[in-house]
Amino acid sequence: TVLNLEQFTPWVWMLSRLFNSIIVVAGTLPFLWTARRAQTNRGVRYTLLTGILCALMSFAVVKICTRVEEFPVILSAMPGFVHRPLDLIPLVAYLLAAGIVLPRLYRLHRSLFTRGLQVSILPHVVSQIYAVGSEHLFDNAFYVASALKIVGYLVPLIGLLVDYTRAYQAQAALLAAEEQLNLAREIQLRLLPATAPQVAGWNIAGRCEFAEAIGGDYFDYLPLPDGRLRIVVADVSGHDPGASLLMANARAYLRAVTRPDVDLAAAIQQVNRFLCDDAHGRRFVTMFICEVAPGGDRVNYIGCGHAALLYSSSGECRPLDATGMPLGVTSDYKLEARIVSDLKAGDLLLLSTDGLTEAASRSGAMLGRDGVTSLLQSSNRRGSADVVEALFSGVHQFTERSAFQDDVTVVAVVRQ
Repeated sequence: TVLNLEQFTPWVWMLSRLFNSIIVVAGTLPFLWTARRAQTNRGVRYTLLTGILCALMSFAVVKICTRVEEFPVILSAMPGFVHRPLDLIPLVAYLLAAGIVLPRLYRLHRSLFTRGLQVSILPHVVSQIYAVGSEHLFDNAFYVASALKIVGYLVPLIGLLVDYTRAYQAQAALLAAEEQLNLAREIQLRLLPATAPQVAGWNIAGRCEFAEAIGGDYFDYLPLPDGRLRIVVADVSGHDPGASLLMANARAYLRAVTRPDVDLAAAIQQVNRFLCDDAHGRRFVTMFICEVAPGGDRVNYIGCGHAALLYSSSGECRPLDATGMPLGVTSDYKLEARIVSDLKAGDLLLLSTDGLTEAASRSGAMLGRDGVTSLLQSSNRRGSADVVEALFSGVHQFTERSAFQDDVTVVAVVRQ
């Protein structure tokens, strides 16, 4: 029960406008301190606590006002326009929000909601001007001020709803894109060999891990009818869908030209021409491809902007440098194969992409060729699969990350 309803109503209206202006100013100030996410989260908590505190204070004030019999005079007979001087306090707060706080908030956090909040302050300001000029409890200025308050509340609400709608649509589009990327990843992983072929005198194993959903690394085994095996590791520039498509093209071209009557150099020369037509100079492919024969002790290889490591059973490690330019750059140069002969039992040929040697620790140091050599020396080299596993485990320990920053592909070829 309100003891003095006639005086209770204007006081409660004035206090509600005052608390509303305080919430607008105090609730947005934390978001102006910094744009960092952690600070923004604290700003949200601060705003919620401010709103709850103001709501509790409003309830307490209203409860107290219901028990008051005589209120201080809120209407003043001041000359001129101002008839409710206490309403100047929320008017000043709204002007502060309209001129300083909300424009800076929009510059830091651009959205329809913050723009709507900035626009909505104008009806609040005009509403407060009408409230200051109201001479009676229910005069025309009172009703205009009440109507403008409703507009001031609706504008940011509409902006918030539109923002939520856009965020939902963006989230749905993101989920659809992730689903498509996952499907592309599954298809790309199926292009990689699941198992290594058996070749007498050689033990072979390979593995590829993408840094993102799809990648540009590639390895493959290309058997010939006479028992020879061609082993290829390649790296397409980039990690986007274009890189994965060019990788699939390179795989198809290599398989198409792998025939007994086409030697290694001629096959790669044809692939290079195909990739030049596809890439148009905008992308390139580094590739190391080698050929081993059953029971043989030598390796024919071509390195197109791509090197490999030969690690002997005695512990000596030497590089097999690139023999030519990356593929897809120009078709005006001739490729020639080189030979490594007299391989002994236990000798290891390591084919890898630059994601292995350029793996970086948290301090920024790269693993490098020396780091790879150290991992090979400390590995239990009972077979190629052991070497591959040791290298991937070593890189994960070195980088201290569960995921790589770049695609990593390793193929180990051990002479038995």
